[in-house]
Amino acid sequence: MVRMITEAAALARVLLSATAEPGRAGSGEGGGEGGVQADAGLRLEMSAAIARRDTPALYRLLMDGFSFQGINDAAARSFIALHGNADWRDVDRAMRSEEAACPKLTAFTTYVGCGYQKTGPNCTNPAALKGCLVPKLPLRKGRLNEQAISLYLLIRDRCGGDLVGFIDCTIAIALEQSDPVTIAREAILAAFTSIVGVSRKLASMMCAELLLSAGDSRPAWREVGKSMVAVDSLVHAWLHRTGILTAYRSSHPYGTRCFGLRGCEWIIRDLAERLAGGGHGQPSPRELQHAIWRFCAADELAICNGWRIPARSSCEQSECPLWQGCARLPLTQAPEAAS
Repeated sequence: MVRMITEAAALARVLLSATAEPGRAGSGEGGGEGGVQADAGLRLEMSAAIARRDTPALYRLLMDGFSFQGINDAAARSFIALHGNADWRDVDRAMRSEEAACPKLTAFTTYVGCGYQKTGPNCTNPAALKGCLVPKLPLRKGRLNEQAISLYLLIRDRCGGDLVGFIDCTIAIALEQSDPVTIAREAILAAFTSIVGVSRKLASMMCAELLLSAGDSRPAWREVGKSMVAVDSLVHAWLHRTGILTAYRSSHPYGTRCFGLRGCEWIIRDLAERLAGGGHGQPSPRELQHAIWRFCAADELAICNGWRIPARSSCEQSECPLWQGCARLPLTQAPEAAS
């Protein structure tokens, strides 16, 4: 049973064996709750767009990924197939016309507090709403409309219209430092989390897919991508139920603390470092995060999740490959225990 960090590392090693997929060892590929899972077709499309330095194609792929948040994948695909998504060329053309008359659309730094809502519709500058570009984008909810404009302005203003060049430059500068992977990762995530409504989790998911899609000519991209960790509710719950959060003295609810000091993201990085050797080599943080997610996700192994284990109950699945080492803690306390 997990009580100490060394026992947490031992359990993580068993997890990697239990979730091993032929042909994917060490790939660092990942998936996440309500997100774009690593997919061969997506990876090839991104790889080709990176090789061409095709900003419009990468913009579309990123917007597709953003559109999968807060809704199941089938519904998101259906909506995009029916209505389309934001298009770089259309947005660029409109931003050069009178449709960008709202002063908030002047630059990335001024696009703050738009507050567009489809219901109404409404925004924080209603006098300019009728002729504004933002409501004209065919997206599922107002926040996605804001994200489409914010992403466009980030690439136009911060990246000089060349997203691949921006990442190349960021990584090249980081390679001159003592910890290039960490410095490059944090710089790239800082840029993406400055987009309206993009959390560290979402940025990590999308940037990992982008960086891991780079071809052999950009090996540093893949190294940075393998270091990215997207903590969703499944990953957090697994760390809690197994007792790993307790072993690290880091019990906390799912949310922003997962990405804070000694949060879930940090713990996964620490465990990945501790797993060096032992027949596995050193798994990347992304590989370990994916193994946890795959162990839990309903469309994967589906062993440790709310469908199989009620939140207020201990796990009773004695056939689970982690049974011997798992603390089997309830995800939440019963009311009488909490009071």
